[in-house]
Amino acid sequence: MSTMQDTLQILTIVLSGAAVASVVLVLYNLAVDNALKKRLTQIVRQGRAPAETFLSKTANTHKVSSVINILSKLSLPEEGWQSSIVHIKFLQAGIRNKNAPQYYFAVKTLLTLVLPVVLAIFLHFTQPQNPFAYSMIFVLLTAAAGYYLPELLLHFITQKRIERMRNSLPDMIDLMVICTESGMGIDAAIARISQEMVRTNPDLAQEFYLSALEMRAGGTRIEALRNLALRSCLEDLDDLVSMLIQAEKFGTSLAESLRVQSDMMRSRRSQRAEELAAKIPVKMTVPLILFIFPTIIMVLLGPAIIQMIQVFSKKP
Repeated sequence: MSTMQDTLQILTIVLSGAAVASVVLVLYNLAVDNALKKRLTQIVRQGRAPAETFLSKTANTHKVSSVINILSKLSLPEEGWQSSIVHIKFLQAGIRNKNAPQYYFAVKTLLTLVLPVVLAIFLHFTQPQNPFAYSMIFVLLTAAAGYYLPELLLHFITQKRIERMRNSLPDMIDLMVICTESGMGIDAAIARISQEMVRTNPDLAQEFYLSALEMRAGGTRIEALRNLALRSCLEDLDDLVSMLIQAEKFGTSLAESLRVQSDMMRSRRSQRAEELAAKIPVKMTVPLILFIFPTIIMVLLGPAIIQMIQVFSKKP
């Protein structure tokens, strides 16, 4: 009986290791895809290719991709997700790899289904004395954490990107004012800004570069600007796009409208900084009560308490 229990424990450990290894393989495959794309670009530029190495890496990538496809089908939405909110979430996070949704949902399947099953088997054979309800609650909590953790991570990446773009947006509008006052059209100004903002804010420069490419490909200016606002998920940029569309429709002064918009965004940035500064005393209340005040009380009243204990402990 003990030999069978040891065997089941070893099997559970092996399955847990397989689940963790699968997650690592998913992340490794994503890195390999990016490395292969960079290598292909170098090969095209240099005009030579190490065929055997490339074929072996491609074969390994296809093997891992088949496993990822099987896992991702369990949680990936049905056909048409490329034009749905799922695809927009990745665009708003700045992730434009076409295989990123498959990797994302494959990891989500592993964390939601495989890991809780392995954990249930492990708890059943290693701690049989635990109540069944306790084990099921723990397994369900693990499944819920595995389901929501990837979404929280994606939301965190999106919010950080939005914050970076929001802080650089007034500077970008100032550049647009300079370009328009120098005689450039809105299309040329957007293309110029995408080149100038690469070092200071690559996220914002990338979005404007995609809009410039969309307009070059034959799309209308209004559609390109609306797609820019949709990809950025930024309220200030949405207001800017609405202003540009109205300026184009009604023929108002573009430079003056941009200058007003820039001043408004700078005032908003100052208000956000003041709001964060006003929240600091409230946020400091909890660490003051839990950590700093008890320490001060111990330092001030500790010697007095010790002396009182010594005085009252003496016998008359």
